[in-house]
Amino acid sequence: MSTTEHFKKLPGSLSLQRGTLISDAAFYHLHADGTETPLNVMYHGIRGTQNVAGNKSKAAAEGNSVAREVSNIQMTESAKLLPETKLLVKWDLRFIDLEHILFACASKAGTDKSEELNFRTGFKDYIARVKDSDGIYEIARRYVRNIANGRWLWRNRSIAEHIVIKVSQAIEHEHSQSVKKYINTVEFNALDFGLKSFDHATAEEQQLAEIIVQGLRGDLNTTLHVQAIVDFGMGGVEVFPSQNYLEDKPKGFSRSLYQINPIKPERQAKDNQFLGHAAIRDQKIGNALRTIDTWYSAFADNDSKPIPIEPNGASLEAQQFYRIDKKEKVSAFDILKEIHTLDPNSEKGMFLTACLIRGGVYSEGE
Repeated sequence: MSTTEHFKKLPGSLSLQRGTLISDAAFYHLHADGTETPLNVMYHGIRGTQNVAGNKSKAAAEGNSVAREVSNIQMTESAKLLPETKLLVKWDLRFIDLEHILFACASKAGTDKSEELNFRTGFKDYIARVKDSDGIYEIARRYVRNIANGRWLWRNRSIAEHIVIKVSQAIEHEHSQSVKKYINTVEFNALDFGLKSFDHATAEEQQLAEIIVQGLRGDLNTTLHVQAIVDFGMGGVEVFPSQNYLEDKPKGFSRSLYQINPIKPERQAKDNQFLGHAAIRDQKIGNALRTIDTWYSAFADNDSKPIPIEPNGASLEAQQFYRIDKKEKVSAFDILKEIHTLDPNSEKGMFLTACLIRGGVYSEGE
């Protein structure tokens, strides 16, 4: 194909593996003497009230109140700090070599293989250009900002008085491959950083971005260890690990919380039960870290909020696709067809590179 021609369609089978390795973020009680103990999910009962918008006209006709039962008795799971403790959250992160991103690329059986081969060549050439680009540093800096500002703490961030985030490089101990030691630790006051801007990277952020870039270029010794010490101004308060989706939720059961070592509660127990170790799941952290897309056209109209890197610009918060536009062709599916000539330093290029790091299936059929 010529250097100015775009691909008309993507391969029938095109799969990209995720470019990040992220652990779950485990919750701990941090005691005043510096010791730490696991923070477990607790299963218990509550008695609340019914608060639903019922059919008022139907209820009036039947001579009843809108809510027939005032009491709302439920079993639920919650996670709470012990008195006089702070919340400690710990997790690890590593980026993989961009050359390993392309997992599968194949055209349909019986079709011309030349387009598939051209796409593979174009993809490989693009990855080489990305590794030498300034755009890869911009993406890395944005990931680092979302570590430093504590976006990944979600609701815990919004109710905190003070958050210290420590990021270290984790390397193998000289005496044991299974033991890590932490070097080059940097600290951030998370609430000093906003959630909208990626400008004015600090020297510490630049330092971590360099480690991320080296990982994307193939260096295996680039694991980052992240810790957050979250001070809510008081102990004994509820904290917020990830919440599980249950398709068939038992009647009278309110919510299920994510646990690293899940323990099934005894439904008929006569007292509160401590279950598994509370945590934020890796998927939720990954979504927060890749909330770096400020390059979509509705950015200013959307209160200048970055949205997560998604091929079609999907935003769960707004329940909207921001990158489905027949005229502008700004989805990752469209931009991938320009990969032969795409500038990795352009906004389109940086968005696509971030999509490649995200991974996913980009196959295109009839």
